Amino acid sequence: MKQPALTLSLLFALSACTGSSEEPTRALLAAAINNPSGLTYQIRFFQSSTLQPGNFDPPRRVGSWDIDEPIVTLLYRRSLEQGVNDQLWVLTPSRLRRYNTRNLSVDDVGTPQLDGFDEALNVDCGRGYLRQGQSRLLLVCPPATPARPEEYRAWLIPFTATALPAPVNFQDPNLVRLSTPARLTLGPNDQLLYLTPSQFGQYDFVNPFIERPLSLSGSSPTDLIFANGLALGLFDDNDPTTTDTTLATWNLSPTGEVGLVRDSNIAARFFARGAPPVFVLGSGLARFEGGFQLPREQETGLSRFLRYSTATVGIDQFLYAAQQDSLSLVVIDLTVNIASALTSAGVRFSSLGSLQERISGLAFIPVE
Repeated sequence: MKQPALTLSLLFALSACTGSSEEPTRALLAAAINNPSGLTYQIRFFQSSTLQPGNFDPPRRVGSWDIDEPIVTLLYRRSLEQGVNDQLWVLTPSRLRRYNTRNLSVDDVGTPQLDGFDEALNVDCGRGYLRQGQSRLLLVCPPATPARPEEYRAWLIPFTATALPAPVNFQDPNLVRLSTPARLTLGPNDQLLYLTPSQFGQYDFVNPFIERPLSLSGSSPTDLIFANGLALGLFDDNDPTTTDTTLATWNLSPTGEVGLVRDSNIAARFFARGAPPVFVLGSGLARFEGGFQLPREQETGLSRFLRYSTATVGIDQFLYAAQQDSLSLVVIDLTVNIASALTSAGVRFSSLGSLQERISGLAFIPVE
C-alpha cells in the first residue's frame, strides 16, 4: 500500500539531484514511432541528454526494437528493486506485451526481451490507454463510438501477471449506470476513478461508489489521472472553432466539491506522464499548480498553436513532448519557472525520424 508514496518520494529525491546544471541523468527516451505507409513500427531509444537544451550534438539513437503492428502507447514502470523488475508495457491494437528493461543502457538496448506477458486482447484497442496503479495496471479499450458503459473493455492487470485476467464487469450495477463517454484511471489502493460529463466518481469494486455530480453535458472527458492526492480530469468542449481548456479537480472526499479551472489560451486534452509536476498539453501546453502557467511565446518559441500528441516528464526535470503529425520532439527545461523565466535557451526542437513517421508514445527510462 505504501508503494506510491515511496515511488513519489524517490522521484522527488532523484529529481532534486538532477537538472540542467547537474550531471545529466543516465537515461533513455523511448519513442514509439509508426510509419503506416511503410508498414514499419518501432520503439526507438535515444540517450536523453542528447535531446536536451544546451546540447548541440544530434540526438543519439542507441537502438530500436521492431514491433509487428502499430504502437498505440507505452508505459514504463520503475520498481524499487534496483531495476530488477523495471517494465516497459507496449500496447498495440490487438495485444499487450510486457518487456523487461533491466539490460538497457545508454550504449545498448539489445533485442526486446518479453517478461512473461504477451496477450491477445480479442478486441480493437486502437484507441486504448494504460494507467499505472499501486500494484496493478489499468488497460482501457474504449469503443469507437461510446454509447453505453458495457461497450467499454477494461482490465486490472497485476504487474506480475502472466495472463490476462477477467475484464472489468461493466454490468456491475455501480458501473452500468455511468453516462458516456467516460475516462478511467486508478486512484489510491487501485480504486477505479471515472469521469463523465455528469459524474466524477470512485469505486473499489466492493463498497458503494463515491461520486460528485458534474454539469458538462456539451463536453467530453479526454484524460484523467490521480496525482498529488487529487483526481484531475480534462474536457474537450467539442467546438473546433474555440481554444479552451476545462480542468476538473476533486480530492475524493464524499462531500468535496469538484473544482473547475478554465483557460481560453490553450486547448489542453491530455496530461504528460511520468514524474511530477502536472503538465497539460494539446494545442499549446501549460503547467498546472492550482492554475495554469503558460510559457511566453516570443521568448520561448512555444506558440500556443503548436499541437502535441504525447508527453512525459522525466526525473531529470525535463519535459519531453511530441508534436502532432510530425517526428518533432520538444524538450523543455523545468528547472526554471516556465511562465516567467523560461527562454529559448531552455527549449530544444529535434527530429526523431522521417516525414512519414509519427510518434505515438514516449517513456523516460533511467538506466543508472
